[in-house]
Amino acid sequence: MYCHCEHMSTVKEERLQIRIDPADKALLERAAAATHLNVSAFVVQAAASRAEEILAERSSIRLSAEAAVAFSEALERPAEVNDRLARALRRRRKFSWLD
Repeated sequence: MYCHCEHMSTVKEERLQIRIDPADKALLERAAAATHLNVSAFVVQAAASRAEEILAERSSIRLSAEAAVAFSEALERPAEVNDRLARALRRRRKFSWLD
């Protein structure tokens, strides 16, 4: 018997509730059955996989060949700090990084 232990081995304390239309529910049920998972495990696996893809895209930059050359050239040039940039760097930030 097939067991997807990655999603069954941990104690789950959080709950996620969603409302979907009957056609989407039927689609998820068919896909879950095809992968030998219950609907909850299938949805968590699919959502987590998509979330990882989205977050990976945020951490990488894709450039055309021309843009990559321009970027590399810009990195090789020494930085020039003008008065406006110096003032901006001294200001307190109004945000914090999320990742």
